[in-house]
Amino acid sequence: MLGVNQKTPIDGVVREHLACASQFLGALRAGAFQPQSRDRFEDLSRRCEANLDALRIAGDKAIALGRAAMGDDSETAAVIALLLAECESGQPAASELGVQLLRHETPEIRQAAWWGLRLASSRHVEPHLLALAERDKWEFAPAAALDILAFHRLPVPVGLGPLLDSDSDEIAWLLAEAGGRIQDAWNRTHLKQFISRGSSRVREAALRASARCGLPELAGFCRAVASEIEPMAPEVVEFLGVVGSREDSPQLLRLTSDPVLANAAMGALGRLGFPACMPVLLDLLSDPRLAEPAASAIERITGQAVPRGAPPKPSPSLSEDELDLWEPTPPPDVPAAHDWWKANEAKFDLNKRRQAGVCVSDDPLGPVFELLPLAIRHDVYLRQRALVGDTPNWELETWSWRQKSPCW
Repeated sequence: MLGVNQKTPIDGVVREHLACASQFLGALRAGAFQPQSRDRFEDLSRRCEANLDALRIAGDKAIALGRAAMGDDSETAAVIALLLAECESGQPAASELGVQLLRHETPEIRQAAWWGLRLASSRHVEPHLLALAERDKWEFAPAAALDILAFHRLPVPVGLGPLLDSDSDEIAWLLAEAGGRIQDAWNRTHLKQFISRGSSRVREAALRASARCGLPELAGFCRAVASEIEPMAPEVVEFLGVVGSREDSPQLLRLTSDPVLANAAMGALGRLGFPACMPVLLDLLSDPRLAEPAASAIERITGQAVPRGAPPKPSPSLSEDELDLWEPTPPPDVPAAHDWWKANEAKFDLNKRRQAGVCVSDDPLGPVFELLPLAIRHDVYLRQRALVGDTPNWELETWSWRQKSPCW
């Protein structure tokens, strides 16, 4: 099945499709949390799928050439895992080969394979993933298999169990990603365990998992942490902006004067979205240390970029190489920002949440949802999952056409 034929002119075409599909899959992985529009993400998904279709037509040749290329380009493993999972010839051996890439000795290859299997159809790989997820202790391959099963909303054979000190941050992250997607698997004990990890990535995944599964204690937990004299994690403070209420604004506004938590507090205010905090955020534009976080929060709420002044001039001491990398950020034009708010304040209901200038208080998952950038859409959706029963079980990290129907 997987032998490489004698080189032909079509090999170059296949390699080009492999390179494009690999690039697009990598962009999809990052793009789900980027501030881009749904139309742009859908275009990225369609272009990736077009290259994958060409590779499916090439069949065994594409898989053979891709496997040969993985040593030089580990991201190609995402494409190969997906093609092996979905090809109709040589099953079940082909899909088993795709799943076995999760055990590859090269971390970059097994991580890319995890992503490819997340986006692939689960029709052929499910039994291999189920077998792999059975384990005596958590390692990358079984943890990744558990996450992929959960990502596809498939039944899982095992529970999470307690997180061990010996478990790496990579394992903890995968288990948190899976835990929020498995019914009745995640609880307050898991949240406290995972939040205590030193990795910001793990803590953020734990908060998302808690919101996704509707953990009743989540908002109170974030609120309690934000009220502590020395909060355990800035990520928890910022996540209060996702699950909090307008009553949390005073505490977050107080934290903008905290030298350690000011950025997290302003991120939370932006995610919370109440225009009542605008006067404080506008004042913070005058603080050189806090001007950019304040500007981001203002744009997050209003949908309008903060007016900017002239960019700073480079220092005479910079070398030519340093000048080539010089990318000055123009400072906020504070008076112009205040003037804009005075002229537009009446358009904003202080009692309703705004994200990117759009009201998300009345029907957050309705028509306005499609107007939001992807990164903001995640927060709006997670808030609904955390606080509103019967919120649909969507998956915003997959193909644009599967986001509202993640089950294959």
